[in-house]
Amino acid sequence: MLTVFYHSDTDIREAHGIEAFQQIAVDKMCWVDLKSADAAEVKSVEAVFNIDFEQLKAENKLESNTQFYESEDLIFISTNFIAIKDGHFESTPVYMYLASNVLITERNENYTSFDETIKKIKRNRKGFKHGSDILEGILETKFDLDVDYIEQVARDIAAMNRSISLRSEIAMEKMLLKINDYQESATLSRDSFIDKQRVTSALLKSSAFGNKSRLNILIKDINAMLDYTSFIFVRLEYLQNTIIGLISIQQNKTIKIFTIVSVVFMPPTLIASIYGMNFKRMPELDWHLGYPMALVLIIASSLATLLLFKLKKWL
Repeated sequence: MLTVFYHSDTDIREAHGIEAFQQIAVDKMCWVDLKSADAAEVKSVEAVFNIDFEQLKAENKLESNTQFYESEDLIFISTNFIAIKDGHFESTPVYMYLASNVLITERNENYTSFDETIKKIKRNRKGFKHGSDILEGILETKFDLDVDYIEQVARDIAAMNRSISLRSEIAMEKMLLKINDYQESATLSRDSFIDKQRVTSALLKSSAFGNKSRLNILIKDINAMLDYTSFIFVRLEYLQNTIIGLISIQQNKTIKIFTIVSVVFMPPTLIASIYGMNFKRMPELDWHLGYPMALVLIIASSLATLLLFKLKKWL
């Protein structure tokens, strides 16, 4: 779908389809969004702005910084945004072109950051005069959403840690799998922050942005969140080690119980084995009190073993 955002006399409006280029002057446009666009829509944008998307992508792969390319009248950005696919989060590519003060975005997924930016530009027309303003707005909105996401992960980790501290009934295996999910989420967020850090850093060096105060603030915030995600990884590692330690303690307790039971029954088993032998010449075979005496020996040997364990404080 092709969507064109343009300035009217009173606000920022949007038009859809190829016909928008016939109705709206380029100098009125501020953003052209290609979301899962067909070939005809892509070709129409390329013709209006004199850009060959595929050629530009291919040439940019040869650059040292494959995420950013700048010429005299064009800025090309290749970045990744987090989207939900098949019930889980994935990084998907988004391409941005800044040409003639118009931002062109090319994407195949629906992103909350784009929807939120659309709301912002409609509420604050003066704050989004050019495509560069919208580009900054998209990056800021994406950063805010990533922050909300990683903060939710941090809250979930804290709740899990409290459940362990309160000694509540917990399924260890389930918690370890959940920690693995949190690690994947934190890794995805960190990759997103690093990606936006590189893009923002490149934009700070660009001559297309006169006022770079928003970009300076954004790069500082991104650096702070990178430190925060490092703390999240440390906390997850600590939580994982705690759970593994608890699992080891439970296993040791189980092994201890089996060991005690085995040792307690060893003397009685020895006594029963001795008197279970079938030799003809065994004095106790003719003893009238042999059977009760054997039972007394079996019980006494078990109690003596338990008493020894108690005195050694092994129980």
